[in-house]
Amino acid sequence: MVFRRITISLKVFEKTNSILTWIAGRPVLLSKYDGKYFAMDAVCAHMGCALLDRVEGNLAICPAHGAQYDITTGEKKVDAKIRPEVKCEYDSLTLPLKMYGTRENEGFLEIDL
Repeated sequence: MVFRRITISLKVFEKTNSILTWIAGRPVLLSKYDGKYFAMDAVCAHMGCALLDRVEGNLAICPAHGAQYDITTGEKKVDAKIRPEVKCEYDSLTLPLKMYGTRENEGFLEIDL
């Protein structure tokens, strides 16, 4: 594993349960749930058009079409509410969404890229 420190202090999670950031040129959703930190790709696999940035409980919710993903596994838990029959045109977006290992180090979050 190769962990990369990102410039996000763990103190951020005292005020919010998630944050959207860019790591190595890709959008990544960082979340805290049940005392643990999670990181996953933040592009919705429904149509690839929205950045996942809202988390309720353990679910990241797509702002465009309402699909919901488990932040601990990347699995889709709820299909899109708008145009669910449309398939994603991006071959690189597959389920489950890509997850990244995380660890705490000296007050910062590190991500395994």
